[in-house]
Amino acid sequence: MRLPRFRFVLALALAASLSSAGRGEERQAQPRGAAEKTAGQQYARLIVRDAMLISGRGTPAEGPVDIVIERDRITDIIPTDAVSMGNYGRGWKRPTGDRIIDAKGMYVMPGIVDMHAHIPGDGGRGGTSFEYAYKLWLGHGVTTLRDAGNGAGIERLREHRRLGDLNEMTVPRLVLHERWPNVSRQRDKGHTPEEARALVRQYRDAGADGIKVSKGPGHFPDVLAAICDEARKLGMPGGVMVDLKVSETDAVIASNAGVRSIEHWYGVPDAAIPGTQHFPADYNYWDEEDRFRWAGHLWKEANQRPEEIVRVLETMVKNGTNWDPTMAVYEGNRDLGRVRRMAWHDRFTLPALMQYWSPNPANHGSYHANWKTSDEIAWGENLRIWMSYVKKFFDMGGTLTVGSDAGSLYALYGATTIRELELLQEAGLHPIDIIQIATRNAWKVLGKPELEGIRIGHLADLIVVDGNPLDNFKVLYGTGIDTFDETGKPVRRGGVRWTIKNGVVFDAPALLRDVEAMVRSARTTPTTSLQ
Repeated sequence: MRLPRFRFVLALALAASLSSAGRGEERQAQPRGAAEKTAGQQYARLIVRDAMLISGRGTPAEGPVDIVIERDRITDIIPTDAVSMGNYGRGWKRPTGDRIIDAKGMYVMPGIVDMHAHIPGDGGRGGTSFEYAYKLWLGHGVTTLRDAGNGAGIERLREHRRLGDLNEMTVPRLVLHERWPNVSRQRDKGHTPEEARALVRQYRDAGADGIKVSKGPGHFPDVLAAICDEARKLGMPGGVMVDLKVSETDAVIASNAGVRSIEHWYGVPDAAIPGTQHFPADYNYWDEEDRFRWAGHLWKEANQRPEEIVRVLETMVKNGTNWDPTMAVYEGNRDLGRVRRMAWHDRFTLPALMQYWSPNPANHGSYHANWKTSDEIAWGENLRIWMSYVKKFFDMGGTLTVGSDAGSLYALYGATTIRELELLQEAGLHPIDIIQIATRNAWKVLGKPELEGIRIGHLADLIVVDGNPLDNFKVLYGTGIDTFDETGKPVRRGGVRWTIKNGVVFDAPALLRDVEAMVRSARTTPTTSLQ
């Protein structure tokens, strides 16, 4: 019998509703108008059901569990394995809520913290925008960014943080470090200890959580010591992070001065070399081809005195100095062709960003115009030695974190954060430890215990992953992984399914679809020269 049209539509709607309820994915529709305000939704009571739990606190996975989140807090974690369920008694009922996420067969881990990010301004490098970058980060499970200097301005990013806290903007948590004046910015301030203290106070009053010191007057040892001391006195939660480059200050001087975090690796091998590195007579630091070509020989030179490198690391461990290596951003130096064809470029990289990072001496990081086979060989050895000391530092009890230096062709927002996890595994660290490094360690450095891993009473920053990241970090990539189903048919799986920041649930694949739409649109829009 043929149903009248209105009854047919009603039947379809009822079937869809029952199907959704059966999957346990959504028990209550979003309030009207929520989609216009934000891509995320917070619930009075959210249940993540039947997930395998990676706590981020240095222990193996366990599960399945039901995780109960009320607004922004984890209020219960209930084991639902057969043994536990058998002990609960006949009257026990599984928790329910306003929304239930069916995470059966999936893994839950804490949200990733990218400890070295560069948030773009709208129309910044390669035409990037806030929306593009934020959605890429959240779509890859990055729930927090420690900004290390940006093109947006701290006033604007403070407003982004405020709107994000109100769930009125799709944005990760933001920890904001104001960049010290250097050669490409104002240079009339911050040259003396007295000027430094005044400038730290100015940055604190502007809303900075910490200070980022790169090449420039902040590298004078007396100025850096004043910056660190003033930031400590003011109680700036982010402290001081340094990108030491080639300067008067090495890792030992910086660590003893009270620097919270050493970025990249500059200054660590330097401190083990008597005098300076053996640069050629015509070396020019501001010629980036010179700078990065000869940086590829630094670890080998320092490794002639391995006992001295260990002494540098001992100083950092003793002082509690964090090391944020950001290895992934340098990977193009050892295999340029591979990095230019990373799997994510086709779907997620804007064409203008590709153009910006083509060889161009006017653009920082675009120095591969005459990159040689010998350079790649040297950098392969450089990375191998560097990784061995990253592992040594970890084994000595040092604190590592994960950063991407995102904002380039070689460090795409979100994707390169995941690549850093893979490189830490290549360095010899266990995936359980790497997840702790990427999550709990960051909050230890930033001083927020209630985000140190997944446990009852903590804030709800976590991600639901379609796959086991302890077995394969590639399941975290937004591009997914190629595998086979039960019949042997090739299928694409993996990726972050849901990103939960402060209890707000984001549909990670939907965020990435928005990014893909931006990339497709950009490819059909004529671009102007970026020279």
